[in-house]
Amino acid sequence: MAGWIIISIIVIPFLVMAIFLINGKGAFLIAGYNTMDPQRKASYDEKALCKAVGWLLLFLTFLMFLWPLAFHFEMPWLFWLSFILFMVVVIGFVVYANTGNHFRKINDSNDGCFVERKPVSRGKKAALAVLVIVSVQFTIGIGIMIYQGERDPVINIYESGIRIRALYGTEISFAHISEITLLDQNMRDIGIGRRTNGYDSGGHALKGHFSSPTSGSQLLFVYYSSSPTIKITQSRDVPVFISFRNSETTISTFNDLMHRFPG
Repeated sequence: MAGWIIISIIVIPFLVMAIFLINGKGAFLIAGYNTMDPQRKASYDEKALCKAVGWLLLFLTFLMFLWPLAFHFEMPWLFWLSFILFMVVVIGFVVYANTGNHFRKINDSNDGCFVERKPVSRGKKAALAVLVIVSVQFTIGIGIMIYQGERDPVINIYESGIRIRALYGTEISFAHISEITLLDQNMRDIGIGRRTNGYDSGGHALKGHFSSPTSGSQLLFVYYSSSPTIKITQSRDVPVFISFRNSETTISTFNDLMHRFPG
């Protein structure tokens, strides 16, 4: 509920400004344009600029409304996807608006403003291309990280030990395992502590290294509110906790581990 209130406080002014601007009004709201001297302002197509900024604000408003939805339905990937898209669109619009004279008047005989629309220089084209490439790579990288962070870990069991295939995955030799137990609690009850080097989707999927005041350093491949939880106690390393979205999968994995564990 608090998230909706905060987003509403931020979004409603954006929405009102967007409506004004889409109708070609409210140019004074546009940062940069409102501080230009009158002669330079006259060289711009004010209505075209207002409409473009208005549609931009409307799209950004839609993206911001997705943020509380993402947290409410426990979909952190939606938050990060919309946030990244938000940043890419803003940067892209700034580059577009400041290259190629897109909002300048051309041969306007009414007010004597004559602006020749020159082609974008090679330098600006190269800068725009680099921005697009970096933005795409960054988006893909974040998307891969979120996908790997949210998916269930894959547990491969061998004669000599186990391999955990996940973000921050690891291999554990049976020779270094002193005990494997199935805890009735979820990690919310056990206590995750603070993240030291790992993935945390806002308390939903947890992968990597965490430090708890009670358990000390621990390696997690869990879902925060999913129970039961497998605890692997190691003689030479930190304890490892594993749980899946489906509790039956967690129990089945525990049984497979106990069947192969020689201890």
